[in-house]
Amino acid sequence: MKKTIILLCALCTLSLQGQEKIMVITDPHVLAQSLIEEGQAFDEMMNGQRKMIDLSEPAFMALIDTALAHKPSLLLIPGDLTKDSEMESHNVVLQQLKRLNAAGIKTLVMPGNHDINGPAYAYKGNQKISVPKMTDSEWDAFYAPIHTSITAQDNLSHSYVAEPLPGLTILSIDGSHGTAGTGSIADSTLQWLLAQADSANQKGNMIIAMCHWQLLEHVDKSAMASSSTRLKNADAIRDSLMAHQVHVLLTGHMHINGMTTYRDTTGLTQDSIVEITTGAPITYPCPYRWLTIAQDRSSLSVETAYITSLPSHPDLNTYSREWMRQQAQLMLPELSLQLWGKTDQAFDMIANDPSMSNIIGAGVITMLKQCLPQTDSAKIALVERHLGSTVIELYLLHSEANEPERPQTDSVAQAMYKGMESMMREVTDPKFNNFLLRDIQDFIIAAAVVKAKEPIQSMVEDVTHWESDLYSDRTDDLSAIFVVNEPRVTTSISNEHIREQMMNNIYDMLGRPVASPQKGGVYIQKGKKVIQTY
Repeated sequence: MKKTIILLCALCTLSLQGQEKIMVITDPHVLAQSLIEEGQAFDEMMNGQRKMIDLSEPAFMALIDTALAHKPSLLLIPGDLTKDSEMESHNVVLQQLKRLNAAGIKTLVMPGNHDINGPAYAYKGNQKISVPKMTDSEWDAFYAPIHTSITAQDNLSHSYVAEPLPGLTILSIDGSHGTAGTGSIADSTLQWLLAQADSANQKGNMIIAMCHWQLLEHVDKSAMASSSTRLKNADAIRDSLMAHQVHVLLTGHMHINGMTTYRDTTGLTQDSIVEITTGAPITYPCPYRWLTIAQDRSSLSVETAYITSLPSHPDLNTYSREWMRQQAQLMLPELSLQLWGKTDQAFDMIANDPSMSNIIGAGVITMLKQCLPQTDSAKIALVERHLGSTVIELYLLHSEANEPERPQTDSVAQAMYKGMESMMREVTDPKFNNFLLRDIQDFIIAAAVVKAKEPIQSMVEDVTHWESDLYSDRTDDLSAIFVVNEPRVTTSISNEHIREQMMNNIYDMLGRPVASPQKGGVYIQKGKKVIQTY
């Protein structure tokens, strides 16, 4: 059986001889221009909307034109093709994808949670009018004209397997089924997908899976700040995919650029999987991806590109950033309630922690609960006063990705901690104004800040499992190369001697070639982890 451990290898460009390009777009959220008429209804929908829906069709057209200019072998879209499943929006998407097929560019799409049976509306003046929507039973037949490379289809979902290029299998994992909320897949669908992966492996193919929802957590405890973007039972599905030699996953949904790697550190498999999630082209900074796969199907490179201009917006980067800032301000009340809800949970954890309750006592816990604001308006005002501007800056920073490279990163993180502390002091000062209680107040505030530190530091340091030396991982969010397979043997591989040399080289765990391995060091050679004993 082939060994398919992923290795981040930033210097393996020579293995990409005879390369083929794949374009990846996620979450275009197209709303057909024919459904938009400026007025009160459209303005109300756009308020507090981080997606530039008014630019969704022009942005999608620009991406199609880019594809036609660069002629990738394949275009992939892992869901949320439309704003909310409007049939007219799907018609716009399909007609553009047919342009690609006519030019010899194969395309594969899958539904996201906004593509089937959504609240489909047209916006006309002051009216929001219901319009025909895509239904679950219509999806497969509708996109069949462009899905010419599908080789098998699951009968319980919109999951499928395709072989669009020789030696490449695309495993499309439908976790949405046209519903909102947490994504999920049935056990029978998972077993079907795993069987398809086994068949692809028997042929020696490179496998790229795509799913609208995430399997991996890109920021520790991200659910503390928002609803989960991961599939139900994500960890179990992750492990099953790895066990069946699936090691690359393309996702969307979050509207954030991110790459993260999970590594099995138990020593049982020494296996790994990388998840490449791509931001939405109508959300700052308007990204899409280019994947390049080696001719021998052994390696995969990832580069991030951006829509920088549209006919109506020549400087789209500046415009989209300012749009995000303004809309985030409008979103703050809702976000404030979410953040305060998590703060409530933090106080409850302190109160329910036996070690802490023994220290501070039941009376202090009662006082603590009496400090909490009781109305939504008070909670919103409190968060906005102490954290409002910092939360916006943190979100913009996260949208840009590769946070440690940004000069403002540390100052934003420190501002978050300072704001949290000042907010909690404002809340607790009236009850803890006795000098005898100051130490207890300091203890409570410090404990609450510690609870929040893990997800914040995970974000700003771009590290998963931030508190664990064993599990922590940092993967470049914007540009990387991964060795995913043993080289596929073909008669047309060029520079074979170069490839063999690279396979024999010794690399450190970051993918850098090592001339003189050190005794006791851990290295990668021929896709396997080795420990130097000399």
